[in-house]
Amino acid sequence: MSPDEFPATDWPLHVTVVPPFETELAADQVAALVPLVPPIPIAGATRERFGTHGTVPVTVLRGSAALVALHTSLVDALDATGATLRDQRHIRADFRAHATDQRRGRLHPGEHALLTELCIVARAPGGLRRVAARVPLPPA
Repeated sequence: MSPDEFPATDWPLHVTVVPPFETELAADQVAALVPLVPPIPIAGATRERFGTHGTVPVTVLRGSAALVALHTSLVDALDATGATLRDQRHIRADFRAHATDQRRGRLHPGEHALLTELCIVARAPGGLRRVAARVPLPPA
């Protein structure tokens, strides 16, 4: 396993900006769709449970116009390229930014963090996930 690969069951702590999608674009082409924005401050707000059966523990983030704008920009750009976003229920006006609890940690209500990088994650053989591209968010 390379340093950029991880088991699908062992994601690092992260915020999903765009739900899973399918595209014919290469990872660097998807990365080129990311607008140039500075790092985005985030903060945990409330604990909730997501998923069909309410079994996925998450920390919903406090409202962030910058994060919503980034999400909307990326969804619009992916749509324009013909990408298929699998879950249309949680995008644009229905986007609820959150950090899902992971084995290695979680974001707590009131805790602050700074998003400094976006990663394009792809499926890899053997049930692995691979960071296919990294897009740093440059300081303003």
